[in-house]
Amino acid sequence: MKVNLVDNISDICFGCEALGGEDWGEFNLSQIQEGIEKSLELGLNFFDTADVYGLGQSEKRLSEILGTRRHDFYIGTKGGIRWEKNYQSRATTYRDSSPEYIYKCVNQSLTRLRLDVLPIYYIHWPDPNTEISRTFELLQKLVDQEKIMHLGCSNFNVDQIREASMVSHISYVQLPVNILNNPLSLAYSNFCKENSIRIIAYNTLARGLLSGKYQEGVTFSENDRRFRLEDFQKANLKKHLKKIKTLKSAAEKENLSLSQYSIKSVLSNENIESVIVGIKDKNQAIENIGWID
Repeated sequence: MKVNLVDNISDICFGCEALGGEDWGEFNLSQIQEGIEKSLELGLNFFDTADVYGLGQSEKRLSEILGTRRHDFYIGTKGGIRWEKNYQSRATTYRDSSPEYIYKCVNQSLTRLRLDVLPIYYIHWPDPNTEISRTFELLQKLVDQEKIMHLGCSNFNVDQIREASMVSHISYVQLPVNILNNPLSLAYSNFCKENSIRIIAYNTLARGLLSGKYQEGVTFSENDRRFRLEDFQKANLKKHLKKIKTLKSAAEKENLSLSQYSIKSVLSNENIESVIVGIKDKNQAIENIGWID
């Protein structure tokens, strides 16, 4: 069955990393499912996942939750991160965008998502050990074979996207953009505009900092990546919270929550097509999507 894509992707994209059940603290599948259902009610039609999220579990669970509806939405997935399971600790991961591995990744994602064609397929990170042209020559063949509809680059710089574009058409790029510490560069924005490439922003809420719910002294469990991220270490967190206080005041003047204000600020850039937001329950869906007209 072919994917029946809608005309336009929604401003908010449902980030499915937490659906993998790893690295974001407490995991409650039923609550995430409620968040997905509420998001669909609110008009969301775009999902972002990756084969490495939960080592395949995010893709499988998303397919199961959507059921036959999976053919009616944009689903973007990513490949190029190889993993080795370690049952005593987190899996070991490393980049591999070799044509042989990417061919395997694409077919495994098709199987887990139960699709005949992937709406959007990104290379997750550039692989320093593989020529970009080799990777995207293979991907273009998969487009020609109708296994992929649109190609994308995630976390690529302008020169790397340009190199990929020499052998295939790049429709989407994905990179971190937020108002705390990741502005969109003018050079990146201009390149994408000139080449009709859509920008999908992730980390728009700065891994939750821009939700406004964290204070000094916050702690995280070891199964939550924020336990080890530099932004949440004492000195950095104090610096961020000072700026967040100012941002909260600006949000209040617009009668928005801090997360809504943060999302709106990123979407106000005409070159941003959609922002990926991690949603773990229906209340987060309402807050992060329900305010959009």
